[in-house]
Amino acid sequence: MTMSIAAACGMAPAVAAAQGIARATLEIGPSRHAWTSSAPGPMIATRGQRALSLPILPAGTQPQSAGIITSVRWRYSFTRIPPPDMQAYLCNPHRCVLLPGAEGKTDAFVGDDAAKGFVFAFRVPGQGSLAPSLQGRSNEVTVSYR
Repeated sequence: MTMSIAAACGMAPAVAAAQGIARATLEIGPSRHAWTSSAPGPMIATRGQRALSLPILPAGTQPQSAGIITSVRWRYSFTRIPPPDMQAYLCNPHRCVLLPGAEGKTDAFVGDDAAKGFVFAFRVPGQGSLAPSLQGRSNEVTVSYR
């Protein structure tokens, strides 16, 4: 069974499409492959609710390879410093990983399909409005695969 990233994160595809446009590039190294893609960051206006990025997908077709993830680098940014209790996750159709900071590298997706995309999910605990709201700037992943 195949499930879209939007569905895996509980988001309707129309909502995902309405949040902006993603861009992607494909890189080929001598002994490995990688793709890098980014999307605009979401706005967080309410505490206790999850805000999702657009799906971040590879561009075009990938070179001949097994297409198995070996590592993932991530980076996200906002127009202002987020609250210290903000939770950030990187998700693919199989799992979500709590991120320890605004950028880094993880092996949590090793063995997963490199052709599938990712979404970032953000949540600020609590209830009520987040004033001023927090506007995402950029969400980026680089997926290395064999």
